[in-house]
Amino acid sequence: MTSDWDHATGALDIATLHGLFADSALTPEAVINAVYDRIAARGDDNVWIHLIDREASIARARALMADPTARDLPLYGIPFGIKDNVDLEGVPSTAAVRAWSRMPARTSPLVQTLLDAGAIPIGKQNQDQLGMGVVGVRTDYGIPSCVFDDRYISGGSTSGGGVSVGAGLVSFAVANDAAGSGRVPAALNNIVGYKPTPGLVPRAGTSQAGMVGTENFLTLTMADSVLLTNMVYRHDPSDPFSKPGAAGFRVTTDPAPASFRFAIPDAATLDTDGDAEAAQLFAANVDRLRALGGTAVEIDMTPYLTAARMLYDGPFIAQRYANFGDRFDADETALCPATREILSWGRKYTARDVFKAQYVVAGYKQQIRQLFRDVDLLVTPTSPTTYTIAALLADNIALNAKMGTYTNFVNLLDLPAASVPAGFRSDGIALGTMLIGPSLGDDLVCRVGAALHDALGIAPGLAGAPLPDGTA
Repeated sequence: MTSDWDHATGALDIATLHGLFADSALTPEAVINAVYDRIAARGDDNVWIHLIDREASIARARALMADPTARDLPLYGIPFGIKDNVDLEGVPSTAAVRAWSRMPARTSPLVQTLLDAGAIPIGKQNQDQLGMGVVGVRTDYGIPSCVFDDRYISGGSTSGGGVSVGAGLVSFAVANDAAGSGRVPAALNNIVGYKPTPGLVPRAGTSQAGMVGTENFLTLTMADSVLLTNMVYRHDPSDPFSKPGAAGFRVTTDPAPASFRFAIPDAATLDTDGDAEAAQLFAANVDRLRALGGTAVEIDMTPYLTAARMLYDGPFIAQRYANFGDRFDADETALCPATREILSWGRKYTARDVFKAQYVVAGYKQQIRQLFRDVDLLVTPTSPTTYTIAALLADNIALNAKMGTYTNFVNLLDLPAASVPAGFRSDGIALGTMLIGPSLGDDLVCRVGAALHDALGIAPGLAGAPLPDGTA
């Protein structure tokens, strides 16, 4: 076997690995050994809550290699990580709450689909507790940091997943996204986070089942996101939020339309929290979209920013309390202080409050439907900026809310979205741009997202980090 694929830094995107496997230039066993060596080289980076034993993963790889039919599997030999609120039989699930650890009786159907397709799980990954946060600092298992600067947050709640993909430890990570948990880590680690329209992917086998949001993947490329997500769209009548239209639903990375219209925040509602370079990166991606054939239309984002605040700062937090309240009431001290405080807000709302909030959100849904009659996409920064871990620990709740400025409303309004890289600030920190489509408008989000990522021309994850002189 000969290959110029580097054991320490070789790309792990699915197309690259499958090309090397097909040419017999690389084997799944070699990839798995490389993955574990990379994990060891990074040391204690707080990515993994439970790392599967190397020999067990090598055994999976060898079993695939010994099966002559396995070569045709769509995820043959592909290593991946799993957010710790998604179940893998035989491996504990904690949702980053040590006291709530449990041993799942069965694997999540989504994860089982990946296993059946030939993917190899490497372990369960760190997250903000109970998926409540988009910063990655609310956990019992140490704080993962941005792959480009360990002073900065990784983004959350799929914090371990974002770092693992960005650092080249796995090809993709299983995530889920309610407030931006599968988009913010993508932005801060220079990778892709496509979040489907809620209801297209069943939620059985996760602690998020029944809550606003959807399962998704963190990937190196939009092509990988499309491949993976097409495998897990399905209508599941046992899931009360599953959409019948999920049966047969597909997305593509076909070329973007020759012309399209996209909305962007006007000057009054473009929030980068004083980060001039974040504003410049967003403007540069807007210009790339124009070069791809897009026409930008400025809009007042106030209704959607108001809806974003309602996800946590209002009666919708009662949905979280409905899911976790019994265990929380039994022992509040099991949770981190910020998680504990936010979850406690769910106690104070009445059914009347919730219904009134639902009426308000229904009105915002009507407004955004009207918007999408005039434009094809809504484009915003994924997050206004980013912050150091120290800043988040000093002002956790307020800065977490700021990070969710543009992401929090998307699931509430039943929309798909994707975060794609926007490039780097002069200090080497990555940020992202988010494309939002109308409900079930996922294909256009993915097509334009893929074109925008290609137009940026920067390798994903650590491979795209600027050189010391600031060049890519």
